[in-house]
Amino acid sequence: MMSDQEFEEWTSNVGLSEEAIKEIARIRDSPPSRRVGNNRVSVSGRYSSNKMKSTIQFESHKVELPAIYSLEFNEDVIEYYDQPPSIKINYVNDNGKKIGYTYTPDFFVIEKCNAYWIECKTEGELLKLSQKDSARYKFNGNEWIYEPGRNYAEGMNLDFKVFSSDNINWTLQRNLVYLEDYYNSEIEVGSEASEQIISNVRENPGISIRDLIDSGVSIDDLLIMVVRNNVYIDLQTKLISDYSKSKVFNNVVHKRSLEAVDNSSVLIRKKEIRMKSGEVILWGENQWKILNCDNKNVYLISDMNENLEVPLMLFEQYISNGDIKSTQISEDGRNEEIRKIIAGMNAKDLKETNKRYEIVLEFIAGKKEFDVPFTNRTIRGWVKKYRDAQEIYGNGFIGLIPSQRKKGNRKSKLPLETQELIGELIANSYETIKLKTAKIVYGELLIECEKRNLYAPSYQTFCKAIKNEKSFSVKENREGRRAAYEHEDFYRELAFTTPKHGERVFEISHIDHTQLDVEVIFGNGNESKRPWITFMIDAFSRKILSYHLSFEEPSSRSCMMVIRECVRKHNRLPSTIVVDGGKEFSSVYFESLLGLYGVHKKERPSAKARFGNVIERLFGVANKGFIHNLKGNTQLTKNVRQVTKSNNPKNHAVWDLESLNERLDYWVEDVYHEKVNPTLFQTPREIFEKSLLESGNRGVKYIPYDESFIMMTLPSPKSKYRKVHIGRGVKLNYSYYWCEEFKNGRIEESDVEVKYDPYNIGLCYVFINNKWVRCFSEQYSILNGKNEKEIKLITEKIRERHRSYSQKLSINAKMIAQFILETERIEDSLQEKNEVNPLNKAVKNETYTNTFDEVTYETDEVDTSKLKIYEDFNYE
Repeated sequence: MMSDQEFEEWTSNVGLSEEAIKEIARIRDSPPSRRVGNNRVSVSGRYSSNKMKSTIQFESHKVELPAIYSLEFNEDVIEYYDQPPSIKINYVNDNGKKIGYTYTPDFFVIEKCNAYWIECKTEGELLKLSQKDSARYKFNGNEWIYEPGRNYAEGMNLDFKVFSSDNINWTLQRNLVYLEDYYNSEIEVGSEASEQIISNVRENPGISIRDLIDSGVSIDDLLIMVVRNNVYIDLQTKLISDYSKSKVFNNVVHKRSLEAVDNSSVLIRKKEIRMKSGEVILWGENQWKILNCDNKNVYLISDMNENLEVPLMLFEQYISNGDIKSTQISEDGRNEEIRKIIAGMNAKDLKETNKRYEIVLEFIAGKKEFDVPFTNRTIRGWVKKYRDAQEIYGNGFIGLIPSQRKKGNRKSKLPLETQELIGELIANSYETIKLKTAKIVYGELLIECEKRNLYAPSYQTFCKAIKNEKSFSVKENREGRRAAYEHEDFYRELAFTTPKHGERVFEISHIDHTQLDVEVIFGNGNESKRPWITFMIDAFSRKILSYHLSFEEPSSRSCMMVIRECVRKHNRLPSTIVVDGGKEFSSVYFESLLGLYGVHKKERPSAKARFGNVIERLFGVANKGFIHNLKGNTQLTKNVRQVTKSNNPKNHAVWDLESLNERLDYWVEDVYHEKVNPTLFQTPREIFEKSLLESGNRGVKYIPYDESFIMMTLPSPKSKYRKVHIGRGVKLNYSYYWCEEFKNGRIEESDVEVKYDPYNIGLCYVFINNKWVRCFSEQYSILNGKNEKEIKLITEKIRERHRSYSQKLSINAKMIAQFILETERIEDSLQEKNEVNPLNKAVKNETYTNTFDEVTYETDEVDTSKLKIYEDFNYE
């Protein structure tokens, strides 16, 4: 990013007006005008930009995210900003009416010699918008134009561009994602390794990456040299991840020289489309008929009676790109047409065709008499069909296929008025949130038919009409879109984009939570509860990178802990993390942690479980393969009326959280990771290790598991600022925390930012003088190592014992410490008496009553200077 002085130099070099300079300065100083939220259609998220040193928002990972990559790795782009301040748009629409509104573009871009706004749209959206109001969006033959935005920008000598989904080079996009780690790397390639790669490429121009690796070249060294232009790979047309087909050259000039003498290129013949009324074209998978054509537009109608107006220049561009084709059979299309005809044949048709084919060949060869139950006239007819098909398709066999027999008239015999009435009642009475039964609505139909003197259909006919309606729309209108989700069409990518699970391990991972179907003992052993688990799974290999098991409901702490565990195990984080719309994934600390380590966040659409099918399936596998085989599992509770005291899972709980965690770890490592995945046909461990070996070590992604990293994963309390009380410090988790810096008069009575470790309540951290300082609890010797959940359980027990007091009980650190000490003494006495039943409530309750009567609730000062373990950890 530019400094203030560099910005002034840039403005003087570009020669902008004062108005433009003020507008750009306002954009640079303003935060995003809105926060991009989750929606029901597209995957939104945050891109951790190395160029901008901040996170950049995107609303769609199929349009805006590729636009971000094109800006991030474009050397001419100096800065770019997401969701810049809104601009005032004024224009005259097609009806001559003056329109004015505020408009927020997707990006503002500063290049070396230019500056402009960008609006990102899919090609389909642009077509619809241009038909709705051609005064806003229009195609000029080369690019889409947002006319009101361009007029606004030209007033300041700037520009306004439209980024269409058709502008995306998906091969380049995938290559940039694959090489992203190396673009941000400062690792140098050794001179010996560099010379080995260059000499191999010089001696074998166009050598594949696979051959280079087989010769002993490190894939990390090779990819670093590619991004630094020491060797050349065509990122525009070849996928780097396909090591066998990706060719390596000395430079781009060398590649073009070799291509000039390569005679293996194939020219594809395209049949021209006649631009006249009545011509039928194929656009994608749909047929359209040209109604009319003038010097500006082409007017089309589909076989579904859908009208479309396409600018002539854009229509011709689609033809040249091969997106629009003629329905007439060309020489290149004959094989495809033949394949479709043969694909529609059943075994009976094929057998009959083979028999005819043998007879026809014998007839053409001169044989006149056949011992078959067919007349000569029939055989001559087959010969004619054979020769006609040979002329049309280039294959006479096609002409001998038996024609499909018509199965009669299947159209409804009901009068048109009755059919319309049925559709009206289904839409207005059956497809409503009242959830009327078909029988009730059929009764309404009979009454209405009698009123209008119409023929009434049978009940079966009416039910058939309901079944003919789209199940998704019926379910949505009756029970809502979430209930209809299972009937929604699966999302299918018919065009080449990016693999939804990535091309290597640690490229895409998913994080989500679920409550396990098992009762687990907690507290003093006389209660049980279902724990929560947070998984992080690698989408490419399906390996579980880390998990966090606790009794706490999903929160930002769960997210931080699972990330901490991933770094502890692997010393790295994925490039992209996919999450749902939970508020815990939108916390400032979670997003800051991802931004600090260059991790991009994608947010899947709300209530669309299929977008997270990798981790949703893991939940089912974990429950069925492990949890449901444990004592105390809660499968019975799905039908609560069948649960009795004898089979209640709570009465059969034997696992505690620590034991369950140990057993779960064994299941993950030795069972789940070693079982063949039915989708990938390999075990997660095999895929993971193979991908790590082939995709490179990527040392730039190494994250040391040290105090600095742990500090970033510590959560803050709900109120992250706490007051420094004179002589006592900050109060957190019922305890006061102290450090020597609190003696400073400037800090006393001030508010400081606080973080704490959920796994050790004996410590907390405060931000003083631009550094994090560690503070100790007043009861450190007892609270050290105790986690947050234990403290909450202890305070609840203390309140239970003193509910007879009329005044509100104030919990303090000494009361908690006394509880812990008394509990430890009880445990020692129980051990001496060889008590083997941990659920003996009578013994425990009696002991608690006697000991709590002796507790005095006073707070003593603790001299933390006497603690030998005390020391400050400062983080710049």
